Amino acid sequence: MSRKDVEMKGKEDDEARMDNKRKSGIGADLGALTLASQLGVTIAGPIVLGAIAGHWLDGKLGTGIIFFLILLCLGVVGGFVGAYQQIITVTKKKK
Repeated sequence: MSRKDVEMKGKEDDEARMDNKRKSGIGADLGALTLASQLGVTIAGPIVLGAIAGHWLDGKLGTGIIFFLILLCLGVVGGFVGAYQQIITVTKKKK
């Protein structure tokens, strides 16, 4: 083996070790925690905003709970659509 071959082999080994570290350990756990918190905010945010806006509109217009229910349902749908899109984006990046 020439010196260049030995250097290339060493670089390949280093890259393989780094890939293994990225796939396991603290980095993988932190990535999973980050994704879980992002999904939680992505789902809960539109639901809470829809409920608050609906409650406010019902109070202003005196319409009972109609706008609350409509905007709450839209928030649920919007939250889960956003979470689905986020999951698709993350899985495409891993491929």
